[in-house]
Amino acid sequence: MQQHAVVKQIEKADRAIVAEDFDTLMDIYTRDAVLVVEPGRNAVGKDAIRKAFKAIAVYFKNGLQVRQKGIEVLESGNTALVLANTVISAPNMPEITRKATYVFYKDANGTWLCSIDNSYGHEIIGGNA
Repeated sequence: MQQHAVVKQIEKADRAIVAEDFDTLMDIYTRDAVLVVEPGRNAVGKDAIRKAFKAIAVYFKNGLQVRQKGIEVLESGNTALVLANTVISAPNMPEITRKATYVFYKDANGTWLCSIDNSYGHEIIGGNA
């Protein structure tokens, strides 16, 4: 079975994050994308997302490692919901797996772009259940 184009974009993003290649990374986001920096704090738009990723790189001592360990893509028209087990580690953080949620949008050229990047998944809801 052929790999979904969204999965290819996520792999490209993961490589760009690890390499701190912010130009390539920004090419994967929509103009008005939302990045969950941490629960309760979002970066909105490419400029804010680039700034957030630069700060994240410094916070993780320029050694952030990101990879996916299981991805499910649910596609409807030009929208895709992605559920992923995102594995993250860094020199100052042991390996953890987050149950990430991403939303991708297929533009007029047929390119899938990330519009919502939430590596924390349901953790952003908090404890007020």
